[in-house]
Amino acid sequence: MLLFLAEPLRNTGRFTLGDVLDFRHPGAATRAAGAVITLAVCLPLTVVQLTVAGDVTAYVLDVNRPGAGQVCTVLIGLLIISFAAFGGMSGSSMIEIVKVVIVFGAVLTVSCLALSRSHWDPGAMLAAAARSGGGADSFYAPGLLYGDTTTGRLDFVSLCLTVVLGSAVFPHILMRVSATRNGPAARRAASSAIVVMTMFHGFMVLTGLSAAAMVGASAITSDDPRGDRALFALVDTLAGVGGGLLFTVVACAVFVTALSTVAGLTLAAAASLAHDLYAGVGRPVSEQREVHVARTAVMLFGVCGVCLAVALHDWSMVSLASFAAALTASAVLPALVYSLFWRGFTRAGLLWTLYGSLVCCAVLEAFGPAVSGGPLALFPGRDFHWFPLQNIALASIPVGFLLGWAGSWLGRRSSDRDYAELRTALLLGR
Repeated sequence: MLLFLAEPLRNTGRFTLGDVLDFRHPGAATRAAGAVITLAVCLPLTVVQLTVAGDVTAYVLDVNRPGAGQVCTVLIGLLIISFAAFGGMSGSSMIEIVKVVIVFGAVLTVSCLALSRSHWDPGAMLAAAARSGGGADSFYAPGLLYGDTTTGRLDFVSLCLTVVLGSAVFPHILMRVSATRNGPAARRAASSAIVVMTMFHGFMVLTGLSAAAMVGASAITSDDPRGDRALFALVDTLAGVGGGLLFTVVACAVFVTALSTVAGLTLAAAASLAHDLYAGVGRPVSEQREVHVARTAVMLFGVCGVCLAVALHDWSMVSLASFAAALTASAVLPALVYSLFWRGFTRAGLLWTLYGSLVCCAVLEAFGPAVSGGPLALFPGRDFHWFPLQNIALASIPVGFLLGWAGSWLGRRSSDRDYAELRTALLLGR
């Protein structure tokens, strides 16, 4: 999906979500809707990243006192806010490059060290993982994540749609695409990213199987029921091979991932507030004034994210991450596809897609099993869910596309840019 959208997105010459959508449907309503969706996506993801970063930092420092994770979250959050405010896009781009090198190198090293323990025999490692998980028939049986039922299979398909379609159109990813030199460069960058991500996920599968084989399922779940610390448990097991250096590299990889991701999310949200709301919806301002407002917005958004991460620190983060990814797949993706490739798409269809998908995702997530009805839900002690799927994208994505189609056909026609002019700009670039 990113490869499909990269070149036309770059050829619009815009960099925020509201700015890109305004390319086809100019107006304050378009920019305001883009800013609302950007904030609705970036804020939950920022809370998730800060919470996980605080917990991991406390774990690495071996601080087990109550409130240690919250304190680490505040300290890391303030550091990231300062970095985003003063480093800007160039500094964030540099840390992204460093992140790729460190994270990819750390995962590759851990995978190779773990595979060497099995004498470079993947079959032996798979067999060991199955033995520690109760046997091959149970460990490799389908449906272990959500159950081998119709609902479980649909939930797994919904998860795949969320990951594949949602992650391609996050607002901070769109800003990265817009920062490339031209359309062909954006397409080449997307192709390279696909190769790197495919290899990375392959190594992650190998790392997970290595953790199951060398650490064991019971040891992993006894430390953390969700298994979020399985990577560190595997590194501890490999300490005789890599020693403290390996643990340090992995810890640095986790930290730099949180640093780059939160910085990117913060910059995307701040740019939307400054460019789409302050300068786009309000009165026109100078570029210098807009940059000043953007830096102020970085501070405000970052502080808000840190406060929410501290307040929600003991809550389950699954629902927040799932909601953000499903919202991008259900609202941002249909809006971009229709805006770039459908002649009949109108401003009414755009607003129906963005706001309607936001309401749909919020309702389905609030009344789904990720929020209530299970031990790992946001409210584990209560049960008011009626929607059966933990991942809502299977239902919300078709709704997003249908709303865009219905709004375009039923809503009032608007005097937007001529589609032939837009297609020329998308092909030739700006």
